[in-house]
Amino acid sequence: MLNILEIGATVFGLIQGVLVMFNKRSNWIAYVIQMLFLVLFSLKANLYGDVVNNFIYLILGVIGFILWNKKDDNDIKVCSIKERIIYLSIITLLTLIGYLILRNTNDPLPLLDAFTTTSSFVATYYMMTKKIDTWIIWFVNDIFYAIEYFILPEQALYLFGLNIIWTIMAVVSYINWNKIMKENERNEN
Repeated sequence: MLNILEIGATVFGLIQGVLVMFNKRSNWIAYVIQMLFLVLFSLKANLYGDVVNNFIYLILGVIGFILWNKKDDNDIKVCSIKERIIYLSIITLLTLIGYLILRNTNDPLPLLDAFTTTSSFVATYYMMTKKIDTWIIWFVNDIFYAIEYFILPEQALYLFGLNIIWTIMAVVSYINWNKIMKENERNEN
C-alpha cells in the first residue's frame, strides 16, 4: 500500500513541479491530487507532522488555484530583507515547537519532520503569493525531505528520488521565474 501511495505522490509531484516551473496555474490541480496521496502515505508511515502538513496543503492548493487566477496581482516579486528575516524566524521557531511536540510520538524523525513541515508551509505561502524566494526555501526543503525519505526505517525511495528531482527543479524554477519577473519589469517600463 505504501508503494502505491508513494508512486502516486511521485507522479503527481513531477507533473506539478513541471507546471509550476513554467508558472502555470494548472499546477495547483496536480498539487492537490499529490497531497491526497501524501496524506495517506504519511499516515501509514507515522509521519504525523507530514499528515497535518499535507492535509493543510489540500486547502492551500485550492487557495493557490484561486489566487493565481487574479489578473491584478499576477507578477512575480522578490521578498524584502524584512520578509526574509520574518520567514527565517518563523521556520526556526515553528521547527523547534514542532520538534518538541513530535518527539513525544512514534515519529521516527521528529526534527526532520518538524523542519520539513514548517519550511514547506512557508515555501507554499511564497509560491501562492508568487515570491521568487519560494524557490530558495524549496531548494533547502527538498534536500532535507530527500534525507528524511532516505533514512526512514522503511525507505521511501520514490519520494527520495522525487525530492532529488525537485531540488534540481527548484534551481530551474528560480531561473525561469527570475526570467519571467525581469520580462514583466521590462514590459511595465
